[in-house]
Amino acid sequence: MHPQHLVAAARKGASRTALTIAIAIAVVLSPATAFGGTVFLDPGHGGRYPGAVYAGVSEKYVNLLIALEARKVLQARGHTVVMSRTGDYGTASGDIATWNYTESSDSYRYFADGKTGAYPVPYDDLQARCDKANRSGADIFISIHNNAGGNATGTESFYNSWNTPADTVLSKNLAGLLQSEVVAHGGMTNRGVDDVGYYVIRWSNMPAALVEVAFLSNSTDRAKLLSATFRHSVAVGIADAVDRFYASDPFKPINPRVQGADRYATSADAALTGWPSGAETVILASGEDWADALAASPLSARLDAPVLLTPKSSLTAATASAIRALAPEQIVVLGSASAVETSVVGAACAAAGVTTDAVERLSGADRYETAVLIAERMGVTPGAGVSLVAGTAFPDAASASAFSGMRGMPILLTRKDVLSPVTAAYLARHSAEVTSAVVVGGPAVVSQPVVDTLKRTLAVTWLWGPNRYDTNLATLRQFWPTDTMTPYVATSENFPDMLIAGAIAGQAGQPLLMCGRTYLPATTRQWVMDNSARVPQFTMVGGTNVLSNLLEWELAKARRVPAP
Repeated sequence: MHPQHLVAAARKGASRTALTIAIAIAVVLSPATAFGGTVFLDPGHGGRYPGAVYAGVSEKYVNLLIALEARKVLQARGHTVVMSRTGDYGTASGDIATWNYTESSDSYRYFADGKTGAYPVPYDDLQARCDKANRSGADIFISIHNNAGGNATGTESFYNSWNTPADTVLSKNLAGLLQSEVVAHGGMTNRGVDDVGYYVIRWSNMPAALVEVAFLSNSTDRAKLLSATFRHSVAVGIADAVDRFYASDPFKPINPRVQGADRYATSADAALTGWPSGAETVILASGEDWADALAASPLSARLDAPVLLTPKSSLTAATASAIRALAPEQIVVLGSASAVETSVVGAACAAAGVTTDAVERLSGADRYETAVLIAERMGVTPGAGVSLVAGTAFPDAASASAFSGMRGMPILLTRKDVLSPVTAAYLARHSAEVTSAVVVGGPAVVSQPVVDTLKRTLAVTWLWGPNRYDTNLATLRQFWPTDTMTPYVATSENFPDMLIAGAIAGQAGQPLLMCGRTYLPATTRQWVMDNSARVPQFTMVGGTNVLSNLLEWELAKARRVPAP
């Protein structure tokens, strides 16, 4: 056990048995309808991990009863509640990736350690609770436990503060509210709030607290825990704490944000933010289909031209307003009239004050040919090479967009099992100038035979991971290994904001970091932890409906810096 864990255990001393030390419950609490949000409840222990057992009463049993009652009260108030378990079972059945302390580097790494057991409960079981909470979109993580230790009595609550100053704001506040409300409603002795970094409240992404409701080893407390009336009172206390937490409007903006009311307004805001003095050229692409716009980012960087999105049949007011403000002399349209209709191009020309002679449309028979036309329009950057992604995987194209734009590398598309003919023809035409390629995406989208075909004539770097997030991180490690950076953060869940983020990131020479709306993958959290010193802040791309303020807080927690 790492020394910090031993210190944490010692601080509780006789207040709980070794069996309950370091065990926490992931509880996603759904906020009341007045405040919005989601709540995750995780009763501690379960299955073959009973926790404390006194007079035939196990901790796992009373933890679950309290959590189920709390769910009932929270749902009655309009909250959405997710639970880690609703019966007597554990949460992990085998070895999974967990956070492991590495003494040689004095750091935590996220990997499967080949073990399925550890004292007192396997980290696999604890991490499974965190994983479920983190993926659920929960705003709050509440761990429900009960204590043990002689005749001690009362309630105590905990939050984490080890190397995560952000936790000392919201998580500390949540723990304090839980403590005061459970004590008041349950009529318990107040044992106070402490900052102990138990696994689940440390490695859950959202604000998290652990409450020890009472002492099973104390016969009076044990009798209370077996009382439905007492458990209901505790559940009301938990619900009141949740309401008070949300009433404080806890999730404030932390980073700069490029955003609009929708994807079109967001692209307009990005254009005006990135090109405040106007632009000689603007790129107009469909906001309804990503196929023609996959390769837009490096063209944006080459032409020093913002990318504006439009619906197929009409130009939005936000896009038209941005075009007027940018006052371009040329408009480059990506895709055919079936993607961006002629009437829309005419409206864009009117907004720019130019004739249709100023329009250049790059449109191939399909997305593969359109990407080649974009590459030809860019020209070849000596020594830069090309990027190659699957024509069916927009997240990988987004990961390629920032470094491709920064380095002047055209993005070419391929089918999974065979190099698309138009792409092969482009490489053949430019064999003297193009001598290298960066392939982004794993064998599930770009097969080994395609990569082998490229290797016959090119020096190939293949960047990929087991999922879109790890593939994204592979590009960051390759192209931004050192120096200070300000990543642009975009959702992995829809293409418009990723397209916008890739274009402005490439123009700024910054990476694109991929996350979910509220989801920070564990491997991404490790990357943020490892690079905290050289990431002073992030730039969020998209409104809070696609990237929540909670995600900003999670990034701050991962960076181990204070947050408002």
